[in-house]
This record gives sequence, C-alpha cells and structure tokens, in this order.
Amino acid sequence: MTKIELLKEFASGWFGNSQQHSIHAQLLANRGYKKLADMIMEESNEELDEAKKVNARLIELGETPVVSTTSYPVITDIKEMLEYDFKDSMEALPMMSKSLALFDDDYVSRHMIEQFILDEQEHLNWVKTHLNLIKEIGYENYLIEMLG
Repeated sequence: MTKIELLKEFASGWFGNSQQHSIHAQLLANRGYKKLADMIMEESNEELDEAKKVNARLIELGETPVVSTTSYPVITDIKEMLEYDFKDSMEALPMMSKSLALFDDDYVSRHMIEQFILDEQEHLNWVKTHLNLIKEIGYENYLIEMLG
C-alpha cells in the first residue's frame, strides 16, 4: 500500500467512525444518557476533524481526496458500544504505528499520524476506564451515572 492509499484509507475510516459515534451519541441522548452522549459526540467531532486534516494533507501533496466512508455498525447496547470501541482501538493502534514507516520521507504526514496515534491511545484509555467502571460499580450504576 502506498502512503497516498493509506492516507485515503485513514480519511475513509475516520469519516465512518465519526458517523458511527454521532449516531451513537444521538441514540444515547434520546434515551437520556446525556453525559455519555456528550462524550461520544466529542469523539465524533474529533474523528471528523482528523478526516478533514488527512484530506487537507492529501490536497497539499497534490492528490485528490475521495469521498468514501468505511462502514461501522450501529450498536444500541451501551456496554457493547464500549467493547466495540475498545476492540477497534486495540486493532487500529498497531496498524497506525506500523504505518509510520511509510512516512519516513514525509515529516508533515508522519507528525500528523503520530498525533492521531496519541489521540487514539487517549480514546482507548477513556474506553478502558469506562469498561472498568462498569466492572467496579455494576452496569446499572454506571448507566445511572451517565444520565444527565
């Protein structure tokens, strides 16, 4: 895979993940879990910004971005939602780290991806914290905490 193909894949992934998180946030808000909905919507906005940054970088490199969205499932169970995010981040981080080798000659793109890796690690830590809360205080108590 070329670095251009990889950048296009990153943009497609973040557009799709952004939409998934946006839908999840709307579903959560509709069910009264405002605190969690706000957190998930913030993640959605960050992913949309990441996709936009990748497309801007593609344009800077003289490439034409594609309008493409990776498909992600809509999950209604909150614990399953968090477990899916955890699994997705655990798979994405090594792939993103490994991809850095493609950008040894492109410091700007490499730096951008390094920041994405830090953001993904932060999200993984956030999800892990919430899954641990569910274990520690119980699912029902966690749901009560997310109301608002």
